[in-house]
Amino acid sequence: MIYQGRPHNLRAAFFLSDRGPEMLDASSRSLVSLGDANAHVLRLVSGQASPVATAARYHLFAGGGRVRAQMGLDAAYALGLSETVALCCAAAPELLHNASLVHDDLQDGDTTRRGKPAVWSIYGRDVAISTGDLLISAAYLAIANHPRAGAAICAMHDAIAITISGQAWACGAKIPSSQDCAAIAAQKSGPLLALPIRLVLIAADAPGEAAAIRVGSALAVAYQTIDDLADRTADLAAGSTNICLSLEAEGHGILEAQSIARKRALAALTTARNDVRDIPQGAGAPFLTLANRLEDQLKELADAA
Repeated sequence: MIYQGRPHNLRAAFFLSDRGPEMLDASSRSLVSLGDANAHVLRLVSGQASPVATAARYHLFAGGGRVRAQMGLDAAYALGLSETVALCCAAAPELLHNASLVHDDLQDGDTTRRGKPAVWSIYGRDVAISTGDLLISAAYLAIANHPRAGAAICAMHDAIAITISGQAWACGAKIPSSQDCAAIAAQKSGPLLALPIRLVLIAADAPGEAAAIRVGSALAVAYQTIDDLADRTADLAAGSTNICLSLEAEGHGILEAQSIARKRALAALTTARNDVRDIPQGAGAPFLTLANRLEDQLKELADAA
């Protein structure tokens, strides 16, 4: 096992939280910063000048929290991995996530993303398809620097395949049950939330992948529920899948449906925190940071209801 050491070229601070075990201080920064990861991602899609590369850079510059990239950096620090490995574990999941967004907007016909025109609405459908493909290919280029590239590629394919299955289910579901909504969210978003931690664990030859997959699925349910609570009215008008609307279709009133959705999301966060205990040496700390942030958002939505 190599995951017990501490790096000389990365640094971050830890603290104890009353909402979970040891977790990374979000204000801390390692020598590999999120800005470094952003720059690396842009280099990976800019190797050859083309309208597709231009569209990819446009999408990446349009914003986003880079949640998966930060998770990869923080988990790599926790297990004492090098800057090079930290960057590949951050960049690959972030590129795959953004590929899924480009393709998702096209499939759903959403004209905006992060408050700006979606790629397909500016560059056209053909370029948008190719843009998503380029981002996926760049993710595999990123993983070339992984110390166990073969195992990492298998994990990436696994994550992509399940994400695709969830997207296909979402596109074919007319009025899914509230349970199906949760299962769709787990498949669509869970694998790519788990992937940065999985890649770090693989690089360190450390246990905990199965737990990371479970945590990713649970966090994805909470993540999607928050979006659905905030977007209920818009989703009703657009005829989009929404767990609140599914609960209403099952006989619950509007406020009751929202309350049930929040309780289920909080239960998913509890499940995630419990499963983090099976991830070694603080590598699961980024999951806890995200869980705490999602819990705060759920409380804000409850206070606003």
